[in-house]
Amino acid sequence: MAIKSVWRKDGIYKHIVCHTRRKPSAYTQKNEPACFADLNLDKVITSITHGREVYNIKPFFYSPLEYLDDIYYRQGIIQDVGNENLYSAIKEFSSDMQKIREISGEKEYRYYHYQQRRWELECILLYCQSVTKLREHLSSLLLGSSGMTNFRNYLSGYIDSENFKSLSAMANRIKDNLEGIRYNLRIKGDTINVEHHADEINYSDKIINVFSKFKQRDVTVKLDFKSHDTVMTNVEARILECVARLFPSVFSELDTFIETRSDYQSHTLNIFEREIQFYLASIEYFRNFQNAGLSFCIPEINVNNKNITVTNGFDLALAYSLLKKKENVVCNDFQLRECERILVVSGPNQGGKTTFARMIGQLHYLALLGLYVPAEDANLFLVDNIFTHFEKSENIHNLRGKLYDDLVRIKSILDVATSKSLIIMNEIFTSTTSHDALYLGTQIIKKIVMLDALCVCVTFIDELTRLDRAIVSMMSTVENDERASRTYRIARKPSDGVAWSATLVQKYGLTYEK
Repeated sequence: MAIKSVWRKDGIYKHIVCHTRRKPSAYTQKNEPACFADLNLDKVITSITHGREVYNIKPFFYSPLEYLDDIYYRQGIIQDVGNENLYSAIKEFSSDMQKIREISGEKEYRYYHYQQRRWELECILLYCQSVTKLREHLSSLLLGSSGMTNFRNYLSGYIDSENFKSLSAMANRIKDNLEGIRYNLRIKGDTINVEHHADEINYSDKIINVFSKFKQRDVTVKLDFKSHDTVMTNVEARILECVARLFPSVFSELDTFIETRSDYQSHTLNIFEREIQFYLASIEYFRNFQNAGLSFCIPEINVNNKNITVTNGFDLALAYSLLKKKENVVCNDFQLRECERILVVSGPNQGGKTTFARMIGQLHYLALLGLYVPAEDANLFLVDNIFTHFEKSENIHNLRGKLYDDLVRIKSILDVATSKSLIIMNEIFTSTTSHDALYLGTQIIKKIVMLDALCVCVTFIDELTRLDRAIVSMMSTVENDERASRTYRIARKPSDGVAWSATLVQKYGLTYEK
């Protein structure tokens, strides 16, 4: 993934998913957009976020960006995070933070006061170590984005602050004091006495010397001390209580420290750790395809013209399924130049037309998230919304026929669509006659031409390709063989009106002879 130059401006850091002047709430929609199911983006986002449910990052994927500088902001960050050294450093930091949460969540299994206190101290120590280690990794990297640069500056300032330095210093001093404690246990019968450690005579050397005359060879003895992390017996707990009474100042300092530092974690770092999962999850998902030889790119985004070019684009959801089956993925190209606004896609059934339409929707949506898009190269328009009108089964509860329901849905789209919108229509008006479908399709296409909106229309009505110079005809293609095998490639060419339906009848054994 080649890095392209992106907008950069150093400043104050607050969030890694949005600029400081934008409200984060604007990027955390709770419900998925209406186009998701039609474009199979619901499946894509579910796959991307799998395993990260604890972070609740789906809202970031439900919130497309409106402004170009916001898109550039994220494009720069995801290119930085894609650097293997930075990627590994953030993954390690995230893993450490997850471990801290796991330790903290096991409080209910630690019943004894000072056992809990010791693990709380361990969490603080791990936190300080993880934050410091992340700063060390970041300081050695060349960053190209304002987002990661500003975060690095924030992190350095935070670690150099008196609050963090005192937290780390005190936690390490208490740890050293605890580890420096020495005590004796005198066990007699069922009684255990806990005493201060005394410099008593060590008879080990004398005993070894006495028995050395019987020594035949050197013997190495390996001792394996097995510790249990969370389980403490009642006897161990009582011994610990006695030790605490022997060293009151050490344990009192531990109590005071934990009580006064209950909110030791930086709120900004916690937000960063959640938000950065948006980039980590996306990169991990995209790498599955790259390992199979498919390309991703940072798209160029246009705001002043609607010239669109895509090279070797593909449908993410379908590709994900095909790669699992170890099947090949077919990529496609398309262009819109000058006054061209509408792609009318016709051709043989089951030739990849709907997949092609979904691909275009996915490309534009992922571009609005500031992410890589599934294509070797892409030059896209900054759309303000993506509307989809795919065929749906008749709803018996609304007492409307299928044709009427199609018309109601397309009207609701045209009422709110603008010249900056992308409208994707797939096989509408199949429930009526060809004559009526042509009339209705013509009126809708004319309305979209007047809007100057971008549109992809998958249809069996090839006459729609010749309505206006803003329309580009594209067709699904077949092999030149007896079965007219589908290539799943969509080519820019005039519609020929041939559906090749007979080959499907033969393929599935539905001829009269069979």
